[in-house]
Amino acid sequence: MINTIHETDRDLPVLAEYDVVVCGGGPAGCAAAIASARHGAKTLLIEKYGFLGGATVAQLVSVVLSTNGVDFQGIWHEWAARLLAYRSMAPLIRSASPFYPGCSWFRTSVNSEGVKRVWDEMLEAAGAEVLFLAHLCGACVENGAITGVVVHTRAGLRVVRAQRVIDATGDAAVCHEAGVASSLWQQQVSLVRRLGGHPIPGSEGGLVPGAAATVAYRPERPGRVDRTHVNPIDPFAISEALRDMREEIWQKAQTLPAGQYLVDTAAELGIRCSRSIHGIKQVTDDDAWERRKTPDGIARSSWEIDIHPADQDKEAPLPERWFHSRSDAYARYASCIMAGDWFDIPYGSLVAAGVDNLLAGGRCISAGRMAQGSLRIQQTCIATGQAAGTAAALSLQERVTPRELAPTAVVAQLEIDRDVELAFTELSSERHTTCARR
Repeated sequence: MINTIHETDRDLPVLAEYDVVVCGGGPAGCAAAIASARHGAKTLLIEKYGFLGGATVAQLVSVVLSTNGVDFQGIWHEWAARLLAYRSMAPLIRSASPFYPGCSWFRTSVNSEGVKRVWDEMLEAAGAEVLFLAHLCGACVENGAITGVVVHTRAGLRVVRAQRVIDATGDAAVCHEAGVASSLWQQQVSLVRRLGGHPIPGSEGGLVPGAAATVAYRPERPGRVDRTHVNPIDPFAISEALRDMREEIWQKAQTLPAGQYLVDTAAELGIRCSRSIHGIKQVTDDDAWERRKTPDGIARSSWEIDIHPADQDKEAPLPERWFHSRSDAYARYASCIMAGDWFDIPYGSLVAAGVDNLLAGGRCISAGRMAQGSLRIQQTCIATGQAAGTAAALSLQERVTPRELAPTAVVAQLEIDRDVELAFTELSSERHTTCARR
């Protein structure tokens, strides 16, 4: 049986040329494009859907969680301030951790339509262009360096040329197509659904006095169903999981209490991890566990070591260094991060090994399984994306590859940018009360 075919060589039209092309319009990609454009690079963000927001929108991951707030960094503050101004983010509260007594988290939620609007506005203000409904099909690599990407658009296959490319696809799709090696980390997958018809808090019997029942029961609440043993890069496994999980949600919706109803299910399967690229440096599991700091740290990660096993026997004990293990060792770790500790993400973990001019941001950066379980969440993806966009622009200014760029230059520029962004946020939004530390 022949497992490959040879595609006839053909010339593809060049759609456009940019200094920096970012693939993936989620939190990491949006932050990368904003940072790149703000530093003067002609920047294009390529997104497969017709909106921005990534998992926050397509997977309905509306919750924002942080153990101690130190992972709220840089562009995140601007993003949150704008959401608050549009009444698209709930007040940030401190709530008890469900696993470790005495530990608590910061918690809030966002409105997906507001998220689309805010990212659109921030990208436009920064001067970054956006190409919607463009699906990544390949990478152009010449003499060991990436020179662009192949996308499928309504006009057909097209090439977008670039001096620097940032992979913010989550699955490291650009790096994979370019031939960058990676590790495959797996966790259980989830599908989010939203239910309506929950009583408004404070209403008597679920009814607001003088209001119709349809108004009184408007609030919507998310929930999810999970699956194990699903390979996150197997197309048929993902398709089967989506059909199976939607069927479960539809069946359960038939037995909802009177007045409650199924609003919708997420457009995309919730995947916590898949490919993690091999970078010129890696965030190791020991870096995360020992909460190591480094001079080339471009972002802080302080969320729990949050791993949902993809194939673990439910009766078998989890490794003691995993958040859900309830072990004494993890309880000690949790007390440290709740008190404000973190681990640094080194610059080299964003730089793809083996292919020049290619960076990554978000959950697919170079990291061990445990470290990835912490840094994969939204605000840390924003921070690594911002660092990747900054590095791409700086490397062009310095006329060096990202691999050759001095990490200290990136760190110094991020410190300047984050001071300016935090000051802007504090001046522009009195409602921005995140209680977060930079």
